[in-house]
Amino acid sequence: MKKIIACVMVGVLLGACGKASVEVKEGVVVEYGGELKAETLTDEQVALKEVKGFDSKKIGEQQVTAVFVNEKDKEIETEIQLEVKDTKKPLIKLKKEKLEITAGDKFDAASNIESVKDPVDGDLKKSEDKKMTKNGYIITSDVNAKKAGSYTVKITAYDVNGNKAESSYKVTVKKKPQEQTQTQNNNQSSGNGYTSNQGSYNKPATGNTGSNKKPTQSKPQQTCKAGELPANALGNSGKMFNSEQEAIDYGNMMSEKDSSIVSFGYTQISDKCDNLINKWTVDFNYGNEFCDNYGWGC
Repeated sequence: MKKIIACVMVGVLLGACGKASVEVKEGVVVEYGGELKAETLTDEQVALKEVKGFDSKKIGEQQVTAVFVNEKDKEIETEIQLEVKDTKKPLIKLKKEKLEITAGDKFDAASNIESVKDPVDGDLKKSEDKKMTKNGYIITSDVNAKKAGSYTVKITAYDVNGNKAESSYKVTVKKKPQEQTQTQNNNQSSGNGYTSNQGSYNKPATGNTGSNKKPTQSKPQQTCKAGELPANALGNSGKMFNSEQEAIDYGNMMSEKDSSIVSFGYTQISDKCDNLINKWTVDFNYGNEFCDNYGWGC
């Protein structure tokens, strides 16, 4: 009985009846998908042979058994309480930070995304579920490819554990070059028997073929005045610019100053005769209330 008591007393100080032990660290945290190393678990000079019951992709606390090997090649099993955490966000890689297209071109927001990956689980798939918060990515875009302006495409990615990453790029839609067409007024008949290109009178056919009465020439109606601007000529910016670039610069400046501006569009101004003049104006998109009025892709 005395020998047994002695063995227990020694075991408290040196390990039970001479059995070797390893002092492990408290509060061990392991990165999701990572590997355990001896220096992660203990400060003692031992090698780590294996860890029984450990799952690097199981988030939360785990009770595992570590098998160490000391300098005498003796294996030592030790129970360890550790926690697995995922602290790494998904990685979003874009092809370009800025894109330029011409109004009317086809536009695919995903075409500028090179890859969306999780550091551990690999590629993440695109989702159409705007409420998604795990294992995938969504694209939010206000680009209206039919209207000149400056727009933003935003990519939001989530890994399997809900870590979130965001990235965005700018899209500038350039105005489509206008084809210059000439008015054919000189070749159009006024409908009263006169042809303006010749200045001559042609007797129109009438029910009374024996009549020599010259038809009354009606005065042309003044429906518009070239160069005169309609009341709605200016966009909601209320300003007119001498060049397309001036309009773009103003739109960018105001967008940086006013956080309520979602995006903006610029257009060339037409007079009351629908003739384009060499002036431009800017419309600002402040949200859904402007979608219908200005044709934004909200």
